[in-house]
Amino acid sequence: MFNQPRVAQAPRVRVRAAEVGDVPAVVELWGELARLHERLDGAFALSRGWRRAYEDYLRHLLGREDVRVVVAECQGQLVGLAVGRVTLLPAFFRQRRRGYIQDVYTREGWRGQGVGRAMLAHLEAWMRRQGVRRAELTVAVGNPDAEAFWERAGYRVYMVYLGKEL
Repeated sequence: MFNQPRVAQAPRVRVRAAEVGDVPAVVELWGELARLHERLDGAFALSRGWRRAYEDYLRHLLGREDVRVVVAECQGQLVGLAVGRVTLLPAFFRQRRRGYIQDVYTREGWRGQGVGRAMLAHLEAWMRRQGVRRAELTVAVGNPDAEAFWERAGYRVYMVYLGKEL
């Protein structure tokens, strides 16, 4: 019998709902995402007190039934973050319940290993359980990696989101 070379396995990543104890690490992950967006467009520039403001916002989200904050964890370290919510459109729409994917971020060094796909699958399954049949999101212009990620996941452009400085 001959020896086969061993293939290194990537450490197992667990996707789960975020907990209050995760808040400091989630704030750091979101800060990485926010700085990436800030480099793409000044409209995303962070305020001086962004950490405290986002921490307060995150704690508020964790207590809501219409929001799901998801983290990807490996060996006690958070390597990804995703936030989704369920919105209710006015009664004149046939499909009133919509899912909105607010953030999906995988820390550099963990990308390309299925972490983002796993967090997205978790959010989409949660949305389906909430009666959602359509999920929507926005992608910052100038982020081709994100655009490709979403296209691979089956998302298609159906509206164009425009902005103007006043």
